[in-house]
Amino acid sequence: MVRRKRRNKQNRQTMATTQITFTAEQIGYLREWLEGQSRQYVSTVMGDDFGDEEASEEDFASLCRATFNVDGFKQGEVVGRERGSTTKGGKQKRKAKDPAAPKRPKSAYMCWLWPKGMDDVKAANPDMVHKDRVQRAAQVWRDMSEADKEPWEKMSADAKKEYADKMKEYAGSSASASEGEDDDTNVECPDGFELRKGMFLGGYSSAGKTRYDSLDDAVSAMNGVDDAGGIVYDGKNYTIRKNGNPRVSQKSELLYLKL
Repeated sequence: MVRRKRRNKQNRQTMATTQITFTAEQIGYLREWLEGQSRQYVSTVMGDDFGDEEASEEDFASLCRATFNVDGFKQGEVVGRERGSTTKGGKQKRKAKDPAAPKRPKSAYMCWLWPKGMDDVKAANPDMVHKDRVQRAAQVWRDMSEADKEPWEKMSADAKKEYADKMKEYAGSSASASEGEDDDTNVECPDGFELRKGMFLGGYSSAGKTRYDSLDDAVSAMNGVDDAGGIVYDGKNYTIRKNGNPRVSQKSELLYLKL
């Protein structure tokens, strides 16, 4: 016991001596970056395709690795950087969200929460702080019967259908607009596919979650897979995705949509 306490004390001392300090500007940038990655993580988890099947620990671990990493950081001299700019030697340019893109539909819970749920909780608990109101509202939703949730479920389903219709129109217009854009990289598209820049398909096909190093390997593995709708390139690997509506990517992905 004494040795264990001594080791713990030594570990704390080591951590204290190796702690990294940041400037106010760096902390501000890191805070903004973490908020952006968190929004991306929540958006993926709340998406329809992520929940088509019961997500496993491996699925969440893979999503965390893809979302929270240091791939976008540059090692070297500290320089100022504006949001949305490209770092020298960086792998890709982070694109701002297209204001013309359809707004993602709300889940049934979010349809109820704002403003109905929060207004009810606030009226019943006028002295409660905002954070506690949100927690209380979440508990109220969990305790609601299926019958009470039904109107909000329908509202969410209608919003999702409307979103899917708008995305079909938006995806087509985005593809047409991108044909005239200049690109530093000459991207080839194999026969039988249509290239959609800045788009992706959610959910993996029955081919699995294998990451292929080349497009040719992914195309070969995709042959004969009935539910395969296309191939997504994330800048490193190619994955085979299932049929669905193309979505706007926040990670500048490339979608090879099967014709």
